[in-house]
Amino acid sequence: MFIVGIETSCDDTAASIINEKKEVMASILSSQTSFHAKYGGIVPEIASRKHLELISHVCQEALQTSCLRWTDIDLICVTKGPGLVGSLLVGVEYAKALSLALNTPIKGVHHIEGHLLSPSLTQTITYPYMGLIVSGGHTEFVHVPKAGIYQIVGSTVDDACGESLDKFGKSIGIPYPAGPIIEQYAARGEDTKFSFPLPSVRHRPYDMSFSGLKTAVLHVLQKLSPNELENEIWSLCASYQRALFYHITTTAQKILASYPSTMVLLSGGVSANQTLFSMLQLSIDIPVLKPGKGLSTDNAAMIAWAGYLRYMAEGSDSLNFEVQSSLELESYAVE
Repeated sequence: MFIVGIETSCDDTAASIINEKKEVMASILSSQTSFHAKYGGIVPEIASRKHLELISHVCQEALQTSCLRWTDIDLICVTKGPGLVGSLLVGVEYAKALSLALNTPIKGVHHIEGHLLSPSLTQTITYPYMGLIVSGGHTEFVHVPKAGIYQIVGSTVDDACGESLDKFGKSIGIPYPAGPIIEQYAARGEDTKFSFPLPSVRHRPYDMSFSGLKTAVLHVLQKLSPNELENEIWSLCASYQRALFYHITTTAQKILASYPSTMVLLSGGVSANQTLFSMLQLSIDIPVLKPGKGLSTDNAAMIAWAGYLRYMAEGSDSLNFEVQSSLELESYAVE
């Protein structure tokens, strides 16, 4: 069985083809980073226009890479939310047109469900597990007691972790996307040189808040001259990154004490950060898994796999489903 995945929830146009054995036959991604970098972040209108230009080419390249034709495809899976509405519409309408023209089943996929399942594409998972999604748009803990059952137990109440890294980078002159550069700088710095407060959310022990750290950074920057900032930028990055990740790891410890799990599945773009992965491994006593190469950031292979599993449990969708910028993660029954 050949499954196509299409992902256009934000600024990357992605298409993938997998089979029911989790073999990734093609995974094509066209990044828009260079188009958005000069604005310091993603511009929704630019993102949707670039998706329109690229989606047909990306899908055709996926077919060519896998040596298949559209008539060989058995299922079309596409991200329906959450995300930027204009971007989502491009992918969903393209997928619907394919489904109608080819008379091929279609399945709309929740973007977070794709991330939750991305480590399972390359590794064996056991239940119950705790999913931890850390990306530019999401930072949340999802308990998965068995296949298809999801319970969100903690999330950020303001900025996502990746978003916080980008805003911090902008404040000290690091270009967008800042996360990978901050990680490189942090490796050369002293992570205890600067002290940043550990945020807390009153009466919500499993939730996180990152916005206060931005204010703390501004207070530090006000005390540093340009020369001092240049000399201390490595340690500033290391200290800020550690504060962010320490907030996540301490929250993980509290959650796992109440939600016993066999493992933690780390996913999302920031899961590629080795410091975060190492801090999690050191702070909890169960295995931590992260996605295989190329599966951490937004990609279409995870959408194809999540869509296939849900299709096997629920069947295909009708063509009248809509995109949604915010979308609840729904459970489903697996026999």
